[in-house]
Amino acid sequence: MELKLKELREEMRMTQRELAEKISNSQRNVSNWENGITEPDLETVVRLCGVFQTTIEELLGLEPHGAERLSAEEWRLLRALRGMSQEQRSAVCKMVEAFSTRKES
Repeated sequence: MELKLKELREEMRMTQRELAEKISNSQRNVSNWENGITEPDLETVVRLCGVFQTTIEELLGLEPHGAERLSAEEWRLLRALRGMSQEQRSAVCKMVEAFSTRKES
């Protein structure tokens, strides 16, 4: 199993030590997971998904059956949206709609 752990961690500008603290684990374990030496247990995978606000499928680099694959940029935008307040999300949606309308003109 190859985790997208390092990619997700670096997107959040987080060190291995910081991630380890967030999931109550050791920096050494995080390093081992990123390098494919060992694998986290299921409970830890769930914690990692919570930290990264992502799905198990994304963390494992799997594509959901029948779903269109999102690019890395699209996943970053999705995670950013998930971290916003409802008011911020609404503002972003209005901005996206404005850009979409301009493109069609």
